[in-house]
Amino acid sequence: MPVRVPVPFTLILKQGWFGRFSGTVTEDASRGMPGMGVIEGYISYPRVEFYKKMPVSYMATPDGRKVSLRDFLIEQGEVCDHDIPHRPIFYQGEFSDPHHAQGTWLITAGPLSLGDGRVVNVAETKGTWKIET
Repeated sequence: MPVRVPVPFTLILKQGWFGRFSGTVTEDASRGMPGMGVIEGYISYPRVEFYKKMPVSYMATPDGRKVSLRDFLIEQGEVCDHDIPHRPIFYQGEFSDPHHAQGTWLITAGPLSLGDGRVVNVAETKGTWKIET
């Protein structure tokens, strides 16, 4: 299993009603996914859970590059005329105090639609996260 390096990120969140929140996330593009994602979640202190939806699906190539799924498909001789959104990433965890939380993230296995009737099967991927404010 490859060693994952931490990915710095910036969250901008807006509190909603009844524990709901929404906002945006921007990751350090050199280690994470480029672009601005959308966050939607729920907190019932100390528990927190949210989904992160990124506008473009990226993948690591065998030679260590990070490319969009569209560019990867084109490199493989496939036709793909638009970027493909990333599958939602589910985060869950707990706050240990008001300034620290940690938990797990999960990308479920399943088909990712290319929008033209074709699909790419995505393997389950999971890991851990932590946040300090």
